[in-house]
Amino acid sequence: MQRDVKVFVLSSGSGAPRPGPGFTIEASTLDGLQEAARVELTARGQRVRAVSHTPTGLLAYVEDLP
Repeated sequence: MQRDVKVFVLSSGSGAPRPGPGFTIEASTLDGLQEAARVELTARGQRVRAVSHTPTGLLAYVEDLP
């Protein structure tokens, strides 16, 4: 199965999350989709705070690593 991942980047201050570049991920299970999204985000140099399923795909909150 394939799902789109919407990414929001958390700032170090108290500002609102800003949209980040989304992507499409593929795996055979819902749990596999979550893990694949975490692997991809980590490879992009981001710290994953949360990944959750939505009716239309996955939603991820991340922090950019320094």
